[in-house]
Amino acid sequence: MTVGKWLIDLQKRSSGVALKYKSDDQWREVSWPEYLNKVISLWIQLQKLEINAGDHVGILSSTRWEWVIADMALVGTGIISVPLYANQSDEDLLFIINHSAISLLIIEDDVYQKQIDRIKSQFSKNVLINSFADFNFEKSISKTHRQDFFTACKKVKFTDIATIVYTSGTTGIPKGVVLLHEAIISEVEEIFKLIGVKSEYTSLTFLPYAHVMGRVEMWGNCYNGHTLAFAESIDLLKKNLLEIQPDFMIAVPRIFEKVYAGIMTSVEAQPLKQKLFNQAIAVSAEIAKYRETKQTIPWDLLLQQETICRVAFAPIKKAFGGKLLFALSGGAPLAPELGNFFSYCGIQVLEGYGLTETCAAITVNTPYNFHPGTVGNPIGEVQIKIANDGEILVKSKKCFKEYYKNPQATAEVFNDGYFATGDIGEFTATGQLRITDRKKDLIKTANGKYVAPQKLEGLLKQEPLISQVLIHGDQKKFISALICVEESAVRSWGESQNLPTEDIQNLIQNPAFHLRIQKQIQRTNANLAAHESIKKFEIVSDVWSIENGSLTPSLKVKRKFLEKKYATLIEEMYE
Repeated sequence: MTVGKWLIDLQKRSSGVALKYKSDDQWREVSWPEYLNKVISLWIQLQKLEINAGDHVGILSSTRWEWVIADMALVGTGIISVPLYANQSDEDLLFIINHSAISLLIIEDDVYQKQIDRIKSQFSKNVLINSFADFNFEKSISKTHRQDFFTACKKVKFTDIATIVYTSGTTGIPKGVVLLHEAIISEVEEIFKLIGVKSEYTSLTFLPYAHVMGRVEMWGNCYNGHTLAFAESIDLLKKNLLEIQPDFMIAVPRIFEKVYAGIMTSVEAQPLKQKLFNQAIAVSAEIAKYRETKQTIPWDLLLQQETICRVAFAPIKKAFGGKLLFALSGGAPLAPELGNFFSYCGIQVLEGYGLTETCAAITVNTPYNFHPGTVGNPIGEVQIKIANDGEILVKSKKCFKEYYKNPQATAEVFNDGYFATGDIGEFTATGQLRITDRKKDLIKTANGKYVAPQKLEGLLKQEPLISQVLIHGDQKKFISALICVEESAVRSWGESQNLPTEDIQNLIQNPAFHLRIQKQIQRTNANLAAHESIKKFEIVSDVWSIENGSLTPSLKVKRKFLEKKYATLIEEMYE
């Protein structure tokens, strides 16, 4: 089985909507026959550019329907796809283009052409540049063209390379992860069956397709037959959720953290609403305890669930479009408290675990096997064992073949067929995997105690005023925190305190604001061991973003970058 076989099978899918996207403020639909025709049309034009199976082609674009068509035309016929982030730095973009030796780079529009113009003099080989506008997606297709396309699809073997995905990484230069068709097929077919995605469902897509999670979402659309609707942008996500009313979605934890922060900010501004909301949370938590122990739920709790909880949580369900059954979360840890919170609200956030090297998820929670605080059970044929030092080791068809042109790095992570993930974890008594932290991120204090920073960062980010956190303390006597604020929430807080909101710096220096953050530190410390407790913190008004190099494309903090940027401020906390 290969991606090309999925495309061949599309000939049988004569009805249904494949893609939805917005153009001229109207939602447009692409049927499955139209989808297939667009893929074949693009492939014909690639042939005229002398792009053939085995060639490397890059895609530099935001998440849009043309990305899907281009990738399927490439991967389905044995052309090796090299995805690039729309906000890739010049340095990383140049490295990937040269390292992957692409022959053609497909770009979204002229905005990206300007970036290419800045670096093309340093290309190691001649690279053809075409934008989506240079291709005719409506080109007429002859019977011969169709036959040639399906012949090309049939020639692809499951052991062939499908794509080279470069890791965004919190440290170091990108590594090219070589994924075979076998890995893609194993991942997509197993996970979409396991979580129960029906062909009549619609998902709202917004993750970058250079991220392997976004790519699995895209491939799953072709395999499974559900509708993939494209959000206009992250900024318009709330609006698009109401318009599309998705049945499920795939996101990174930061999306759920921001939704949670917005909810809590809104609730806090209305005392009566806050009282009702807190009561609904308490009732839901009690019901969850009864369900976990498989005891009969008292009728009075069920009555309160039907009244108080329904009223309190209705706006949250509506904010997600009103029809959302579940959401998949991955790419970074999701705080257990957030998983429980959304579950109480009637939305299961199914956390999974995987890496680029495992073609996304190797474990996942499912709607019928849901354990917040864990990343679920291994998927299908995946074998996982825990090393003596706690590192998660995995053997699976889903694992990558190698790091492109880097045999040393490949050899370092494989032993006896098992891939060393670099993550620390453990299995629960009932068989679910629980992630502790990244092995390389673990902090060893001056007292020899180990601290998992992501755990602490996740707890602190439950405060709506906090956007991101960097925990520090390696070889130090105590743990400290550098806190980046959520600017819109801080301004809302300022308004509630009748303070001028023009200057964010003045707001975060306000004693009342400092006390608010201090209380969140205290709440967090109450759930930590003594050696994990945060003793000091500093608040910064700078925005941490992908664009300025502070965050990875999956919205994780770039530790080394931030530690270097704030080195003086961090050291001052230890003086």
